[in-house]
Amino acid sequence: MMVLTFGAAHVFAGGQQEEVDVEDDELVVYSALHEYEISRILSRFEADTGIDTEFIRLSAGELASRIVAESDNPGGDVFFGGPSETHEAIVPEGVLRPYESPRADETDPGFHHDEFYWSGFYVGPMGFAINADRWEEEVGGELPQTWEDLTDPALEGEVIKASPAASGTAYNIVATQFFRYDEEPDAWDYLAELDQNVPFYTSSGAAPAQHAGTGEAIVGIAFAHDVMKPMDAGFPLELSIPEEAGWEIGAVSIIDGGPNPSAAEAFVDWMLGPEAQQLHTDLSLRISTHPDVEMPPGATPLAELDLVDYDYEWAGENRERIVEEWNELFQ
Repeated sequence: MMVLTFGAAHVFAGGQQEEVDVEDDELVVYSALHEYEISRILSRFEADTGIDTEFIRLSAGELASRIVAESDNPGGDVFFGGPSETHEAIVPEGVLRPYESPRADETDPGFHHDEFYWSGFYVGPMGFAINADRWEEEVGGELPQTWEDLTDPALEGEVIKASPAASGTAYNIVATQFFRYDEEPDAWDYLAELDQNVPFYTSSGAAPAQHAGTGEAIVGIAFAHDVMKPMDAGFPLELSIPEEAGWEIGAVSIIDGGPNPSAAEAFVDWMLGPEAQQLHTDLSLRISTHPDVEMPPGATPLAELDLVDYDYEWAGENRERIVEEWNELFQ
């Protein structure tokens, strides 16, 4: 059985925890994952390490704002989940602490920040959740295959997406348009066209798929894994992954000055292992960054999709500017 050592802690990979010698016996997690995912993952972490946990669940954008606001007195230890560019955006604020886990070399270097301010534990493409019943009755024809298809006048008031001011998913959607176009004004022009078909913006990135599933809208834009969940629950949805699809690296990072620093490192090491990532994949239907984790049923490998050339560093550095301008135009 392999032993990973970090600071004063010992975590055993490949089985149940047999020894933990960390300075901290508690961990406070700020997470953008679904509550049922967080609770099950943290329950397993507690069983494996003996470290007690509590969590606060908000959207990724809301958590980033909270972490910055609490910089003088951090309340959380780790920022868990949400697209990596949301983590990237707050690196210049000095609120995250770099940490190179001894497990980092088990995954591709492209899934980590160059200086390890964040580490990626899942990846996933953006998709369209389409209410099959309403589409057949009210629109008909081929399902949307491109971003431009969502600007069809037939979908006026029928496309739901989240607000990038609150949601990391929504910011990924917005940033994707800047990578699809050579000129920034063209991206804003597209977003203005799309806005004509959006009746309201949600705060949660997963909510648009749920709105489509219940028939409140014909199309919801969300990450593919957030579309697959209501599909598996029996809602009449079809998943369409568009050409030039945006995609995310879901990240975990350590909050600088958090109350339980050694427990935070223990959590990152544990989360980057194959057992924890397999649990997360089984719960969430997301694709793991770890090569030893099995793909979720029905998922398509990223290599087989037409993905946009997504620049996470640019997206993180420009997040505040783009969100401010989006708010001025569309809120």
